Amino acid sequence: MAALALQPRLRLSLLARLAVLLAVGLWGQTTAGAYDTTVCGQMGYTIPFNNMTFNADAWNPDVKGFQCISVQDSPPAFAATWSWSSNPEMVHSYPHVKLTAPGLPTPLSNISALVLSAQWSMGPGSKPRPARVVDHDGLTNDGTSANVAFDMFADRDVAKALNEQTAETEIMIWVGKFGHAEPLGFDANMTKTCFTQTIGDAEFVLYQGHNERGTDVFTWVASANHTTFTAEVSPLLQYLWRNGLVSAKSHLGLVSFGSEAYHSEGTVTFSASEFDMDLVTGAAPKLAVGHLCSPAASTNPPQWLFSSAFIMSATLLYLIS
Repeated sequence: MAALALQPRLRLSLLARLAVLLAVGLWGQTTAGAYDTTVCGQMGYTIPFNNMTFNADAWNPDVKGFQCISVQDSPPAFAATWSWSSNPEMVHSYPHVKLTAPGLPTPLSNISALVLSAQWSMGPGSKPRPARVVDHDGLTNDGTSANVAFDMFADRDVAKALNEQTAETEIMIWVGKFGHAEPLGFDANMTKTCFTQTIGDAEFVLYQGHNERGTDVFTWVASANHTTFTAEVSPLLQYLWRNGLVSAKSHLGLVSFGSEAYHSEGTVTFSASEFDMDLVTGAAPKLAVGHLCSPAASTNPPQWLFSSAFIMSATLLYLIS
């Protein structure tokens, strides 16, 4: 989530708290209807019978905004409602679900296949849209900036790989992008031709930057929004460690799916379902992930942005735009 160090949780005024409750249509932490539980701020919730964990994760709040997440136990789904009207260039929250699989943590070089999947929707207001529906006009009218992303953490130390605050490497895969949301290391003058990696019909561009903790953050950004996504993404990880950008001995420890919320003049609801992760461990197949891009290949090479080969034959992909 490209998160900075956690800041002290801010106390909302009584009026702000009332606005939160009205926005999500509840009083307390349980809501009627399709959702079983709603939590706000930095609170989380774990489904009792399968230990799937969700978090509102308002890690960088401001006094004028709020973040809540409503969870449906079965089948698992969530709707995250938020509003952040100040500091439009900053991420304020990352409502998400943690994805788990047998075998984690495991070295990046021990990943034979990693399939990530989810479907999602987004729009203004507090009412979730049907699956795969995005109200682009409404989001634009409210000046909304947000992304939709899988977020992963890795470290050579197994214990640190299981902690977002201590992991030395963060790897994000953006499958949605709105407004002025940009990854760390973004260069507006970049030339994409040399710096893309394609998996099936999804084209990704790689960026690299550092957050305030000094974490190396690598972000693969899709060139288009994919409201339904199922892909074998290990080539994106292989590109990093086979080219020496990340240690092959780094252990993948945490994986989540959610939306980084930057800014909106109104209330926004992001909803998600059908999220899952399938991990196959074992010696990683040697894929044709290409080499680092030569600076001569572009007149405006962005910071730490690299090219890759087309690798459809090495991946399993079912991607619906």
